[in-house]
Amino acid sequence: MMAREFAGDDWHRCFIALVPDRATRDALAAMPVGEAARRVGADQLHMTLAFLGTVPPEKGARLAGQLSELIAPLPPQSAQHAEYWPSALHPRLVVVPFVASDALSSLEARLRALLAGLPLTVDDHRPFRPHITLARFARSARTATSVHSRQPAPGASSLDAAMLQVTARFDSLTLYSSTLARHGARYRALASVAVPLA
Repeated sequence: MMAREFAGDDWHRCFIALVPDRATRDALAAMPVGEAARRVGADQLHMTLAFLGTVPPEKGARLAGQLSELIAPLPPQSAQHAEYWPSALHPRLVVVPFVASDALSSLEARLRALLAGLPLTVDDHRPFRPHITLARFARSARTATSVHSRQPAPGASSLDAAMLQVTARFDSLTLYSSTLARHGARYRALASVAVPLA
């Protein structure tokens, strides 16, 4: 397991995510996102499984040490067409959704059981929808359009049914902390374990 030295300020906006392998990251980074969207850096692309928020440091360290208990071989995952979320009329994100496969559902269930045993609370305000965020729109690019308009909001050009051109593979499970900055969040890996390919 890869781990870094923990500091008291590491445990804010924590989440656990699958990290795509290099070929998948490169292919995701090459996909179109729209004219005004701000891309997520290729090294920051991930699929969030659980958002934890602020974590007590002692529980965070225990969680980091137990990540390997979650690991099972993970087959390649099926990506769907890129989408604007929540909609093309009012875009906030450009995402690549994934089919909710049995393997992903099983991993998420094992993770939730581990978190419950620590115990740590998961932010459940949204159901698990496997996806990778490619880009975000600045608030100024999401000016509301007329309720009668069926055109994308300013800055959101059509994705033209953009599709990931490689089979998506994930090679690590990582515990991150997140820091908000002027140009978007930056993620720090606190601990990571390799995920074998099925």
